[in-house]
Amino acid sequence: MYTIHHHTGRLVEIRIWSPVSLEEAVRWGKDHDDMVNSLRGQYICFVDLIDATVFPQNVVDAYVATMKNEPRLLRTATLLNQSPTLSMQIQRMIREANSPDRKVFRDPDELFRWLAEVLDAPEQARLSHLLRDRQPSSPPSARAPRSSRTC
Repeated sequence: MYTIHHHTGRLVEIRIWSPVSLEEAVRWGKDHDDMVNSLRGQYICFVDLIDATVFPQNVVDAYVATMKNEPRLLRTATLLNQSPTLSMQIQRMIREANSPDRKVFRDPDELFRWLAEVLDAPEQARLSHLLRDRQPSSPPSARAPRSSRTC
């Protein structure tokens, strides 16, 4: 399951949680492309994977295909849970997509500092709001998706 939103400036907000089917990953790719095509110039992504588990290979392939086709991407920061396997998988996806401007984080404060380097004040305020209660050690039931729009 996923949400993808744009509320402020160049900041695209993506949240993915398990389970994810291939159909959802393909639909996400289309929704992602529609979202970034509606923006002018470069954009910045915040990806929340706190509630995700390791993705099936066909889902990984769909995500990487989208990641490879982002010529206007300025930077992406991905917030991970404590799973070392998910971390290795996401790192591999970043390498496959040849995306040096993407980084993964477990610490929301470190993520904020890195992404804030390229965000303006309203974008920083929005990111701060998004990160406020996102802690990788929280139990899944406490991290239920807040968005009313899910796909």
